[in-house]
Amino acid sequence: MERLNKYIARCGIASRRKADELIAAGRVSVNGIPAPPCGLMIDPDKDSVTVDGAGLETSEDLVYYTLNKPAGYYSTVSDPHVDHDMTVCSLVPAEPRVFPVGRLDADSCGLIILTNDGELANMLTHPSFEHEKEYEVFASWEKQFQGKIKGRKIVMSMERGLNLEGKMTLPAKVEIRRIDESGVLFRIILKEGRNRQIRKMCELLGLKVLTLQRIRIGGLLLGELLPGDYEIISKEDI
Repeated sequence: MERLNKYIARCGIASRRKADELIAAGRVSVNGIPAPPCGLMIDPDKDSVTVDGAGLETSEDLVYYTLNKPAGYYSTVSDPHVDHDMTVCSLVPAEPRVFPVGRLDADSCGLIILTNDGELANMLTHPSFEHEKEYEVFASWEKQFQGKIKGRKIVMSMERGLNLEGKMTLPAKVEIRRIDESGVLFRIILKEGRNRQIRKMCELLGLKVLTLQRIRIGGLLLGELLPGDYEIISKEDI
C-alpha cells in the first residue's frame, strides 16, 4: 500500500505537496471515483489512478533539468486557464514527463528545476529544509525617494524580516548593488518561498518590482543559460 500523493509524485506528475493540491481540487480519481483529500492509501498494482482523466504509470528513469524561465511563462504542468505552450514544461523534452520544483511567478524569470523525482522535489520545497534561493531585483520607488541613506535603510529592513500578511518573514540577506532616485538594484537571499514574497515585501516598503530574476537555488547557479534554454544535470549536482 502507498499513500496517494506519494504515488502521484513517483509517477512524475508533481511533488507531494502539489499532488495534495490536485487531490483537493478534485482532479484525481481512484477507480473512477474522485479521491478524498484525506491521505488515501492505494495499491498501485490493483488501483487505477487518473489525473484530469489521464492514467498514471511510474517512471524508473529520473531526469533533472535546470531551465532559465523567461518572463511570461508559467511554472505549472497544466492549468485549464494557461496555454500549454506558455508553461515551463513546454520548454523541455515532453518525455519523460517532468514538473517544476517550486514556483516562479509568470512575471519573473531565471533558474527553475524540473524533474520527475517527487521525493527530491519534496525535499527542495519543504520549508523545514530552508534551502537558499538568491534573486536579483530592480525596483522603482512608488513613494518619493528621500536620499540614499534613508533608501538604503528601507531596503535593508528586509534583512530583519517584515510582517507580511500577519506573519513575519524569515530574516534575509540583502546586498544593494545600486541605489538612486530611479530605484534600487539589489540581490536578496531567502530561505522560504511564500507566494510572490519579494514583490509583496517591496510593495510594503514603497517599492514596485520591475524585474526579478532567480540566479541561484542552493548550490545551483543560473550561469550562462539563456532565457528559454535548459541543461540536463544530475541529482548529485542538486
